[in-house]
Amino acid sequence: MVKWFGRQGGSGRREGAPAAGAGGGVPGGEEPLDLADRLRLEYGRSGDPALLRRAAQAAEEAVRRYPADDARHASALSALCMLSRLRWERERDATLLERSLEYGRRAVDASPPGDPELPRHMSSLATSLQEVFDRQGRAQDIDEAITLYRSCLDLLPRAHPERAGIASNLANSLLRRAQRFPDPAVLDEAVRHARAALADTPPGDPMHAVRLVNLGGVLFALARTGQVGHLIEAHEMYERGLRELPPGHPARGQVQATVQQLRQLRQRFGF
Repeated sequence: MVKWFGRQGGSGRREGAPAAGAGGGVPGGEEPLDLADRLRLEYGRSGDPALLRRAAQAAEEAVRRYPADDARHASALSALCMLSRLRWERERDATLLERSLEYGRRAVDASPPGDPELPRHMSSLATSLQEVFDRQGRAQDIDEAITLYRSCLDLLPRAHPERAGIASNLANSLLRRAQRFPDPAVLDEAVRHARAALADTPPGDPMHAVRLVNLGGVLFALARTGQVGHLIEAHEMYERGLRELPPGHPARGQVQATVQQLRQLRQRFGF
């Protein structure tokens, strides 16, 4: 099974794997997808943009190396989808986001029948579509992202370790849509998926605090539609998430501000 970007935590480096060469090629015969994955993880730790460019070079080599009927070809395209999106987040060059969508669509189309990595490729494309929606506000982009995330859940076994992340992403997409195009039914579905994501994320997991806050955010959105009773649970989720977030977490200040807002709203409504 291809394991593009499948590792959770750690460097992703195999024992004895050589370091990347200064020229950005594939050193010592290292498999190009492994190299791209390792460089992407190193970028996550260091923030060095040169690592993203070298990772993209390795993924491009993988596209050339593996034939279209090889699952690694689709994985290399999916890698380029993610890497282009990461570069977009840093550089804000619209062509990078367009390129991310192109690679993502090609990856989904190139996945051979029965490819176990198809949900990951679909999820990566959906994340890029969310970025496009945030930038352009077109309903068709967020609707496509939602459809892709729903399809991922249909394909993944109930006990799959990535299922909680997909459910959380789907909840966030639904929330995005409802905030731009108000619809209580969309928010109700978002709550269901946010609850499922939290239920499948055990306490102590690094994502547990984020899943608490995500559920709180959807409940807060429901409260804003007039269902003010949801303020109580939304406040509880944010308070629990705040307690679990590490002191230096970048979202901590925003979560603290929302907790204060929820306290004031509860006082105003008398509960």
